[in-house]
Amino acid sequence: MTNTDKPTHPPRPVPYVMDGEQAELLARLSGRYADVLPEVRDRAPEASVPVLLHAVHAHQARRLIESAPRWQKTTGRVVELEDRAEDVAAALALLRVARADLDGLEGALLLAARSISTNTGKPLLTFKKIAAALDVESEQAAQGRYRRKVGRPNAASSGVDGTP
Repeated sequence: MTNTDKPTHPPRPVPYVMDGEQAELLARLSGRYADVLPEVRDRAPEASVPVLLHAVHAHQARRLIESAPRWQKTTGRVVELEDRAEDVAAALALLRVARADLDGLEGALLLAARSISTNTGKPLLTFKKIAAALDVESEQAAQGRYRRKVGRPNAASSGVDGTP
């Protein structure tokens, strides 16, 4: 990200983390919400935690690769990056903050998903669509997740309103 927080190029899929479709979703949301990112960071500093954790991980991965004798022999470069053990310890301690933040975000997004649309008068997303977005096996699994994160669905959010 640049200083304006606008993506300079679309995110690439990362096989063990993100597939191509998820990379496209990330690019779309990054473009749509780039202008509010500084405000979010100011209001909720914990939003920056995952990015910082990735930065610490990237430094440590680079340190491990570039300090390997085989890499140094192949490239002809001898690089000694700092260990930064205290950064690794700090990153590990901040994992709890990141998990709690994501847990809260999931609950808030599930609540938003089941809030009434101003256009249709029905929930924004059915539990079938929520199940697909969360990659859970069924609508019932999505409803269970909703109950755990948000609370007991009321008549409107449990499908009694006529939404499948």
